[in-house]
Amino acid sequence: MGYVGLTLAVAAADCGFEVFGIEINPVIKSCLKENRAHFFETGMDELICRYNNKRFNCVDKFPVDTKFDAFIITVGTPLQNGSKNPNFGAISAAIKSISQVYDGSQLVILRSTVSVGTTRNVIIPLLTKMCGKSEVFVSMCPEGTIEGKAIEELKNLPQVISGNNVRALKMAEKIFSQITNQIIKADSLEEAELIKLYCNTYRDMNFSIGNAFCLAAQTFGVDGMNVIKRANKGYKRSAIALPGFVAGPCLEKDAYILTNNMADCISRKFILNARNVNESLEDEVVEWINKNIGGLSTDKFITLSGMAFKGRPETSDLRGSSAVNIACKLNRLGYKLKLHDFVADIDEMTALGFGKAYDDLNNACENSVALLVLNNHKCYSEIEEIDNLSNDSIILDTWNVCDKLYKRYSKIYTLGNIKLGGVAN
Repeated sequence: MGYVGLTLAVAAADCGFEVFGIEINPVIKSCLKENRAHFFETGMDELICRYNNKRFNCVDKFPVDTKFDAFIITVGTPLQNGSKNPNFGAISAAIKSISQVYDGSQLVILRSTVSVGTTRNVIIPLLTKMCGKSEVFVSMCPEGTIEGKAIEELKNLPQVISGNNVRALKMAEKIFSQITNQIIKADSLEEAELIKLYCNTYRDMNFSIGNAFCLAAQTFGVDGMNVIKRANKGYKRSAIALPGFVAGPCLEKDAYILTNNMADCISRKFILNARNVNESLEDEVVEWINKNIGGLSTDKFITLSGMAFKGRPETSDLRGSSAVNIACKLNRLGYKLKLHDFVADIDEMTALGFGKAYDDLNNACENSVALLVLNNHKCYSEIEEIDNLSNDSIILDTWNVCDKLYKRYSKIYTLGNIKLGGVAN
C-alpha cells in the first residue's frame, strides 16, 4: 500500500470494486487504522475515510475464504545497492504472497516498472510454477500518474493494458474500463513495459536538454536561466525546459531500468548521458557551496528548504530527492544543516540524520549563513522576507521561484549563474 498501490486501491474502491490491500509495514498500517495515508496526496484521506473497512480492506495476508478475480502487483523496483541494476526482489516476494489464494484462473496484473521482458521471462514462469498450470493470465498495465494528482489522473488519463493471451487482455480491459474511460491496448507485454519506460525516460531526457543548455551558456559568461526563458518567449517552436533537479522515485532510475538489458548502442549511450547531465547538478551545487560559503563554523548553519523531490504538484515524498542527496553530501563534508519543507513530515526529515527539521522556514533559517531552495513549491513565490535570515546571507534559488525575495536580498543566485563565480540574478 505504497504511493502506487494505495492510490489505485482507494480509486478502485470508489469505482465499486471490493479491494484487499496487503501491507506489512507497521507505520503504513497504523496510519490506515487512523483513516489516513502515510503520505500527502490530494483527495486521498477523504477516500480512505469513506471506504476503509468497507470496500477497502488493509490486511496482512489474503483471506482464503474470499474468491479473487485479479491480483495487482504495485511494489517498487529499486536499484541494487552499489549498482544501477534493478532489484526485482520485492516483486518476487509480492508474487509469492498470493500463493495461498492463487490457482491460475485469476488475472495477475503487474503495475511495477520493470526491464523489458521481465513480465514474460520472470513473472509468468513464477506463476506457472506456483499454480502448476501451463497457461496463466498475466497483464502488464503500467502506472503513469503524477504524485499530487494521482487520484484525479487515475480516472482521467488513458490506461495502457496488455496481456499474454486474449483472455488476459479482456480481463484487464474489464477492470480498468470501470476506472477510466480510455483504454490503450498494447500489442505485447514488452510494448507495455516500454511505454512506461519511454514516458519517464523522455521526461528525464527532455529536462536534461535544459540543464545542459544552462551549463553550456555559462561557459560563454551568459546566464543560462535567462537565455532559456528568452529563447522560449513568444516563440512557439521553442519549449526548452528550465534548469532544475530531475529526481524522484521514478525519474532517478527508469533510464537505468530501460538500459539494463539493452544492447550496447548509440541509443543506450544517449539515454545514459542525459541521465548523467541531470545527476551532475547535485555535485554542481555542492561544489558551489564549498566555493561560496567558506570555512565551517561551530555556530553557523546552512538551511536546506524543499526536501521533497518536487514542489509542484506538492508532495511529501522524500524518495529519490536531490535535496536529500545534497544534504547527504554536505553532511559528509562536515557542514551543519537545518532541513525544511512545506509538506514533508518533520519526523521523516529528522530520521535522515542530517540535521534538525522544521515546518517553519523562518525558524529553520536562524543562525544560517545560507539558504538553499531545492524544490519549486508555490509558497516560495509569496515570501517577501525571512526575519531570521540576514542581508549578508547567501540564497541559492535553484528553481528561480523566490520572486519577492529579490527585492530584499542582494546575494541571490540561481542555477543559471552557478558556474559564473557568484553573479547575482
